[in-house]
Amino acid sequence: MTSISDTSRRPLLVFGDDGEGPADTAWRWITNQKWPGWHVDVLTADTEGLEIKWGEPPAVVEWTPDWPRDETIEGAVDVRFLKVATDPRAMMAELEVVDLLVLGLRTHSLFEGMVTGSTTEWLLYHPPAPMVVASSSETVREVTVCTDGSEHAMGAIRTFISLPLAKSSRVTVLAVEDGRADAEKGASEAAEALDGNVEAVEVVVTEGKATPKILEHLQAARPQLVVLGTKGLTGWKRLRLGSTASAVVRSAPCSSLVCSLE
Repeated sequence: MTSISDTSRRPLLVFGDDGEGPADTAWRWITNQKWPGWHVDVLTADTEGLEIKWGEPPAVVEWTPDWPRDETIEGAVDVRFLKVATDPRAMMAELEVVDLLVLGLRTHSLFEGMVTGSTTEWLLYHPPAPMVVASSSETVREVTVCTDGSEHAMGAIRTFISLPLAKSSRVTVLAVEDGRADAEKGASEAAEALDGNVEAVEVVVTEGKATPKILEHLQAARPQLVVLGTKGLTGWKRLRLGSTASAVVRSAPCSSLVCSLE
């Protein structure tokens, strides 16, 4: 059997692949970026072909997908295709030592996502690792980084800076003054952290409710990626409150990077 995490400590990208349309888009997003020195593991959950032994680590085998996947990923050290004997949500939630998780977006509807058990929707509320939800396959050049001055937002910025695509990105720092935080201060701190780590930085501070203001900006600016921090909600809070990050991801006209510190 092959371990999911038996690579060396080079950066590891994990892609959750079910062979359907959203996964196709996410795979093209991965192959359209550069990943110098990274490992790439492509995981497919299998609840039929492999024996599931509850209470034990899931069986993992290398395989060749039944659907086409171009293995050419510029800069990657290696690409492994792995089949895992478990539920897809459990497979993703239990990942360890993963630097970036990439998933497709099956639905833009909160209700549909909850009813159908969308893995991406489920993970949005408490990402087990920094997570890109790839709703577009575009190469990342223009990025919007959302900040409210919180440590969650700064954590998302640090994660973004660690990605190879950051260095060649032009970044807009977006802060929304909604009466709950010092937007100007948060934007200044974010810009300072990004300076020297990206191609260019500009700052936009606006007023209003966070979610609609962020979506309004994304519709107008049309970046290829939006970066958001999230507190990571579970249980009843997840169902009752939702989160700005999940609401933005479902409606954004671009791919999203979501990070949680919890």
